[in-house]
Amino acid sequence: MNASVSPADDAHLLRCWRIQNCKDCLKQVDCSWCPFSWTCVPNSNRVQLLAPAWDENVCPHWAERWEIRTRPLGCQVSTITTLTSFVTIASTLVFALLVTLTVFGIQRLRAYSDKSPGLWKAWANAWKDWWAKWQQQRYPMIHGNEDDVEAREQGGNEREPLLPS
Repeated sequence: MNASVSPADDAHLLRCWRIQNCKDCLKQVDCSWCPFSWTCVPNSNRVQLLAPAWDENVCPHWAERWEIRTRPLGCQVSTITTLTSFVTIASTLVFALLVTLTVFGIQRLRAYSDKSPGLWKAWANAWKDWWAKWQQQRYPMIHGNEDDVEAREQGGNEREPLLPS
């Protein structure tokens, strides 16, 4: 905390500190209300609502830092409530935008597939071939390779001994 306090800051503190209720506190310019300790505190930040982000000692008790009430929103709305609402609304808008873009993208792909229908068939066959090769490489004991398939078809299921006799 700053040990050298100017007389103007001291007067600002006394002007806010003497007020005992939220409504009267928020009527004062550059004052905010801390609800847990029931104190009116000086708040001269440019955006009073975001004062807890810049000043961790904005309220007397540490737990009420993000519960501060400021002038534009009144006594019933805290900083954390406002920020939560903003984040929720922004997330919802981003999600709606992504869904809209996905729907338009699918519509454009369908329109394109109507113009050139052979493209999807070629892609589907290429996908199946790639998947089969990947399965054989990944799980050779299950799928086997072409030599194993031919040996099974010719009846060569008998195993060779591990040790020579």
